Amino acid sequence: MAKADRHTPQNKTNKMELWNYIQILGQKKQGWLFKNYKVEERLIALKKILEFGYPSSIQRLILFLKDDNNEIRQTTCNVIIELFKKIETKKSFYETLKYCEISKSDIDFYSRNFSRQECLTLYSIASLNSSGYVREKAVKKLADTNNEKAIPFLVYRLADWVQAVRQTALKSIENFKKPEFINALVDNLTIFEWLQKVERTDLSSVHSDIMNFVVVQNKQFVIENFYSFSDRTRIVIAKQISNSASIELSELNILLNDKHFLVRNFTLSHFDKLTQIEIDNLLIDKSARIRLQTLYNLKGKECFSITVFPFLSDNSASIREFARHSLRNMVSDFATIYNDNLKNKFNVIGSLSGLAETNGKSFVGNIVPYLTDKKIKVRKTAFLALKQLDNEKAYDFAIQNLDSEFIGIRNVAIDYLSNNATKEVLEKARTIYSNGQYELKKEMLKLFSKVGKWTTIADIMIGTIDENENIRQLSLGYLQQWRIKATSYFTQPKQDELERANQMFQFAFERHEEKQYFNQNPLTGLDFYLR
Repeated sequence: MAKADRHTPQNKTNKMELWNYIQILGQKKQGWLFKNYKVEERLIALKKILEFGYPSSIQRLILFLKDDNNEIRQTTCNVIIELFKKIETKKSFYETLKYCEISKSDIDFYSRNFSRQECLTLYSIASLNSSGYVREKAVKKLADTNNEKAIPFLVYRLADWVQAVRQTALKSIENFKKPEFINALVDNLTIFEWLQKVERTDLSSVHSDIMNFVVVQNKQFVIENFYSFSDRTRIVIAKQISNSASIELSELNILLNDKHFLVRNFTLSHFDKLTQIEIDNLLIDKSARIRLQTLYNLKGKECFSITVFPFLSDNSASIREFARHSLRNMVSDFATIYNDNLKNKFNVIGSLSGLAETNGKSFVGNIVPYLTDKKIKVRKTAFLALKQLDNEKAYDFAIQNLDSEFIGIRNVAIDYLSNNATKEVLEKARTIYSNGQYELKKEMLKLFSKVGKWTTIADIMIGTIDENENIRQLSLGYLQQWRIKATSYFTQPKQDELERANQMFQFAFERHEEKQYFNQNPLTGLDFYLR
């Protein structure tokens, strides 16, 4: 949401105010009579900077860490720490902090005047500085903090483009290879994994060393706490465990029972160690990727055709295709199998899709009952199958459900009808818009926009004068899209469409002039395209 609002008028106002507060903060005393020169005003400015500021404001604030006034220094430090917490990615750290004006002597000043916890943040900022000398000193200071929060910033410097900084970081990270830091190291495994992607220097040995310390030397801790780690961390650990030639069955079981499919997927690298029960569980895994890979591993095994047969009607298109390919020499009529499944209400979703994939037009009659199934997903799948097999029945369903109470059904109907926009479709959509509530109006505008060209430009103009502000804004977006595409329309508009568009233009233009819904009339110049 923050990104979407970056260029709003309110945001621009905040930036202007922010600049004013930074100017106030930079005011200097004007003589010995003003020893307490506007300190209160500067403190208020810092409070406002904290309220409106961005991480990029840190560059402006760094200088005030050495202000003559101790209260200004301390408050500035507090504000910087809070803004620093808003930075979330490695790339953002670099882009935001590398140009901060920090010298080696400044780092010593921080050490003398701020607490160890405060210095941790200031050293972290300095470790991202554009000066290699500053980075090197900051890395040494980070190592001396003996604080686990320093670890990610030390890891970043392992890939530094200056060799002296890399070597200092490497020595520093060794200080954290202790049992008391194992939990912190685990939390930062995803950052260590990033080392493998660094191209300016080979860090594979550093990566291997850290992974060995965490996953091998502290295996018991990792195994006992495995499920408490984040998804990304478990995936990294699972990869390391899987790469071990001496993986134990207990470790495999931990991976098999994990909630994340990527963790479970690593067990397939040790397929020969799995029991039949474990293989059977993988065949019914909720992840299509795992089911498919398990089938690949079983291909060529005895009785594989019996194993793969039920997967003809799997919910996954890739698995259905694999099953049909595997059985192509044994089965000549897959459509009949899918039809029999539908009669028996067996694997309905996969069978509906499979029937469409095998051109089962003669069995359309057995699809139709599923258009009214209690499960919305079944209805959608039945409709999608009809799109492939019987366009007339698909059209009837779509137009009947254009205003369905179920958004999933409405969406597939709109997608279909936007490419089959008959006069009947447009009339019904316009009636729904006229009588509909907010959500239905939104959906009909989406349909009008998808149909596009001169056929529905009048309907989009109607949307720009709707009573609902949100509908007006949505319509404005669609209108702007129409303008962009208009220059690429190489077909002549139909006379009735052009007349309707011009009539609506005159009406809507005058309404905009009267109501002033927008700062500028959005229809200005639109008549150029309607001649």
